[in-house]
Amino acid sequence: MRVSLAILSIVSVASATVFQDCGSVASDVVLNLEDCDTLPCLLERGRSYAVNFIFTASQPSTSLTIGASASIAGVNVPWPGIDTDGCAWLEGTSTPCPYAGGARVDWTMQAQVLSVYPAISSVATFKLIDDQGVSQTCAAVPFTIV
Repeated sequence: MRVSLAILSIVSVASATVFQDCGSVASDVVLNLEDCDTLPCLLERGRSYAVNFIFTASQPSTSLTIGASASIAGVNVPWPGIDTDGCAWLEGTSTPCPYAGGARVDWTMQAQVLSVYPAISSVATFKLIDDQGVSQTCAAVPFTIV
């Protein structure tokens, strides 16, 4: 049983998306961006992608706010159309809001790449901000929209 758990842990780490941590206070932060095995992530217009964070919360929180943006011409532009209530994406999991400090949180949302988006290369930043205004997770990932 322990060997199976160890193998699953190695596989989940091996399949994680490479990212630059931009200030996470949570520990053991893992980011999985659907279909992003190499950088930059290639995002097709007109498609949705699952964005998944798994982390150990540094403190308890009654809420999570999503911060998602892309750097365009040096300006951080909010990702349009995202519901910023991060707790909504925890429903149906074993760790809904509120969650305790030290809890292992598994969070997934869908991010749409609209057909009207231009074909650009940039860096996306995804954050989960707790009720104290602290970024439990912060990941920067280069991408190209095709």
